[in-house]
Amino acid sequence: MALFFSASVGGFFDDGVHSVIPGDAREITRARHAELMDSASAGMLITANENGDPVALEPPLPDDAELRRRLRAERDRLLAASDFTQLPDSPLTDELRANWAAYRQALRDLPETVTDPAAVEWPVAPA
Repeated sequence: MALFFSASVGGFFDDGVHSVIPGDAREITRARHAELMDSASAGMLITANENGDPVALEPPLPDDAELRRRLRAERDRLLAASDFTQLPDSPLTDELRANWAAYRQALRDLPETVTDPAAVEWPVAPA
């Protein structure tokens, strides 16, 4: 049984498992496959070089739009996790409820106030 890497598919094939292997697939050793899998487990991106051989590269850094998308997702998660603090039957004191309201407003304002989405200063939740 042989292992192959296909640049067009961006994946590996085992002729003992796959009955169809892409025409651009290049045979690789089991040792090389293991190295690449270890690299992928460590967060590296497996892609093809200019010759079609598999290589492990550092993944690209997220762009500004992706960082802002992540910021909003985390902000939304934090807001959802603190929704209970604003319910009328919440067991919080008026002061603590007001502190949570201020925290939640700071979270809602965050996407518009952040100048560098790679270095967000998150508001601190009330104790």
